[in-house]
Amino acid sequence: MNEVWVTGLGIRSAAGQSINAFGNALLHNRFCGVNAQSELDVTFVARVSEPEIGFEDVFPDDRKCTLGFAAALDALEQSKLNNFNQMRSIIFVGTGLSSITPNEFEVDIYPHLLDGKLSRQTMANDLRSDLPSPNRHLPNRFATVLAEKIGHKGLIGTNFSACAAAAQAMAEGFFTLSRGEADVALVGGHDSMDHPMGLLSFLVLGALSPAYCRPFDVRRNGFMLGEGAAMFVLEREDHARARGVSPLAKISGAGTSIDANNATAPHEEGMGAALAMKRALKVAGLRAGEIGYVNAHGTGTPLGDVAESLAIQRVLGSDVPVSSIKGAIGHTIAAAGALEGAACIWALQNNILPGTVGLNQIDEKCPVNALKDPLHQKVEHIISNSFGFGGQNASLIFSRVEL
Repeated sequence: MNEVWVTGLGIRSAAGQSINAFGNALLHNRFCGVNAQSELDVTFVARVSEPEIGFEDVFPDDRKCTLGFAAALDALEQSKLNNFNQMRSIIFVGTGLSSITPNEFEVDIYPHLLDGKLSRQTMANDLRSDLPSPNRHLPNRFATVLAEKIGHKGLIGTNFSACAAAAQAMAEGFFTLSRGEADVALVGGHDSMDHPMGLLSFLVLGALSPAYCRPFDVRRNGFMLGEGAAMFVLEREDHARARGVSPLAKISGAGTSIDANNATAPHEEGMGAALAMKRALKVAGLRAGEIGYVNAHGTGTPLGDVAESLAIQRVLGSDVPVSSIKGAIGHTIAAAGALEGAACIWALQNNILPGTVGLNQIDEKCPVNALKDPLHQKVEHIISNSFGFGGQNASLIFSRVEL
């Protein structure tokens, strides 16, 4: 297998719009939530601070796509790949549900109501390529438009696997490059459900905290919704060396699994999560004891944190440092694995393991070495976990590159 380097990274998050700003928030254990300004029972959301990100002309009425597009262009710029579209290149992106705006309700939903119910016939009549509504809600729209704008003619893929989407898209890019089927890849994830339908959906599921996200804490009661994007340029080592570029880190392993246990709840003992981590270790050729830190999925939900803790204990033991950054930047849903991958790269570069904002008293049901505050410690290998509804599980291993 070919070694896969990360040579470019772009970020849009509530913690900052560059790796330095993002890392500074992690270094100081900063809470990045703001007032939700919603009539719903939600106090905080983690929102990207700029009211306009740019590229609204490319993606009108779709905030998550403007976040992803900005991050993608930054990643390509940092990688110095001016001819990405002329290489053996691929694009894999994790994306989320459509960001339905009030205007879209008027255009896409209300006209199809008949006696208070959706009419399949009137919706079918609108499924025409010359109308904006079908295209606006197709999951592959972002990757397709991104490819068009940068002139990419190669393979594109969209992963729609809930909160594991970005991590699974990154795993696809890693495996494709490691097999030698492409030279470079643009991968990552983007999402924004910071809108009435998004908030209401998670409230109905009982997943949102009415106040603070407290991963692994005895008082945890759900997550804070976030938004953002992170995109990465991956390259085969030999290709990057030939260009004379230095890596930020490397992806050395990836593993995925599916619980098929429950629509929203994980396996109570984290069996699927454990399998994803074991598979990532096997691909990387690493022993459990070589993992120096786990960036947990850590949503702050009562069931999720226990299941993940049991999985980590089973695979890696109880001593490895563990933390979740969702208390700081919120749960960015389909983008979570990408932004947390960026946190792993920052940790490797700066020898600092992020803390867990919101963690005060660890729940004894979570048998892990959870970090409350950042820890200055050099590690060689990091596992980043992402788990989604329906039992979707993905684990990525980020490693230091010694040149």
